[in-house]
Amino acid sequence: MDKLKMQTPDNRQKNIEKIGEMFPECISEVRDNSSGRLQKKIDFNLLRSILEERSFTGDQERHGLNWPGRVESLVVNTVSASALRPVREESLHFETTQNLFIEGDNLEALKLLKNIYKERVKMIYIDPPYNKGADLIYRDTFVQDQESYEIRSGERALEGDRLVSNPDTNGRFHSDWLNMIVPRLKLSKDLLTPDGAIFVSIDQNEHPRLRLIMDEIFGESNFVADIVWAAGRKNQSQLVSVSHEYIVCYARDRACLKKAKVKWRTRKRGLEDIYSQHDRLKRQHGDDYDQMTLKLKEWYANLNDGDPAKDHRHYCHVDARGIYFPDNISSPSVGGKKYKINHPVTKFPVKTPSNGWRFPPDKMQKMIDEDRICFGLDENSVPSQKSYLKDREYSVPYSVFYQDGRGASKRLAELMGGKVFPFPKDEIVLQQLIEGVTGENDIVLDFFAGTSTTAHSVMLQNADDGKNRKFIMVQLDEQIKEGEIAFKAGFTTISAISRERIRRAGKKMGGGYFIKTGIRM
Repeated sequence: MDKLKMQTPDNRQKNIEKIGEMFPECISEVRDNSSGRLQKKIDFNLLRSILEERSFTGDQERHGLNWPGRVESLVVNTVSASALRPVREESLHFETTQNLFIEGDNLEALKLLKNIYKERVKMIYIDPPYNKGADLIYRDTFVQDQESYEIRSGERALEGDRLVSNPDTNGRFHSDWLNMIVPRLKLSKDLLTPDGAIFVSIDQNEHPRLRLIMDEIFGESNFVADIVWAAGRKNQSQLVSVSHEYIVCYARDRACLKKAKVKWRTRKRGLEDIYSQHDRLKRQHGDDYDQMTLKLKEWYANLNDGDPAKDHRHYCHVDARGIYFPDNISSPSVGGKKYKINHPVTKFPVKTPSNGWRFPPDKMQKMIDEDRICFGLDENSVPSQKSYLKDREYSVPYSVFYQDGRGASKRLAELMGGKVFPFPKDEIVLQQLIEGVTGENDIVLDFFAGTSTTAHSVMLQNADDGKNRKFIMVQLDEQIKEGEIAFKAGFTTISAISRERIRRAGKKMGGGYFIKTGIRM
């Protein structure tokens, strides 16, 4: 009897959790009046709205974000009357490539992609409009009559632009932006693999609301990090010059990543410059490692502060194996092994760390014999372990980093022969994200493609590690105004710039084949 459970399991909560896995936006936490504990509750009105694709109102209190049009934006009609049309004359290796460029409305594109790419996309990166007042947002219609559809499909005269400005004097300033972004995020979630992730660039204007809505769509437990990108751009703000933006990251299913023991790692930047300098010093000084160490330290000191190689200036010692830094050899916790180690020159016992040694005596002796322990001039200092740069080339991505935002604009202008697009995203930054999250044959999606920086980044990473990632880019045929540099250069739409960038970047790296398709609106 003592081993029997004297109550039945709470299957109701288990069922709520199962529903929450499929519809996290319908789950809220409510404090139970009798026990004082937080319990998960289902917003049945919202669940019915999603399942039946029509609006139900209710007065259930819940933690979260509310705005005019919330239910309608969460109830995404996944039926699309649009169709993809292949444009072979603008494609390269049409029959064999698996890269895809879609010109058209991204809401319709996501509905179409869901039919083929459900749970197949490993990583999504988007850079949606930042909603600063002058930015444009998409004009969407959640319920269309026949006349509205014919207008959008081109069978009737155009009634209004698909992109509209959203001035901050608009009473629905935040609501309009949310109604634009929410259905797109909701559709994109279904495309991610169970071990996939989404990254969304955003500034401080909509960052708080984006976090709340992504908690609803992807689930608060799947939040990974707010990555802070300090781009170094100054402005003339009256109070604080904001020079950073966020990249909000959510996993499709963090439990899946944990179970599979997935680790995101990226190669440290600036390593090739360090190795090149080591090779030059080796040619100049041969086996004089003391002189090589001295000159390597001088080289680090003369680097600009923004140089990525300078971040690794602690790797400034050289021996026959390469570049290393003297690492801590004490036990990480109290209770490490304490035993005597004699200094190789004075033969007296060196100082023992207060926590003891990191390694047992036999391993420590082997490391000494292999010249992997760095001793001081005499026995009065604690030895160190030689940690070699070649063994530590990869690290966990940092949540805060600096990358000068002007570099991307300069590189794009050089590639395209002029400043055809203002403030493009940095392909090197996105390459690092792609490197850390994706691998062989993975698919990367960007449905706010802009100039297709993401596609460029995929190609760069493939060239670096020899893997075969694929990309899907979606960009509206947004018109370029006459008189702008891009228009004078022969580009009439943003998507035209995007396609040409893929061509030029691909040609520069000897590949970059893609399919260009159109969506019937």
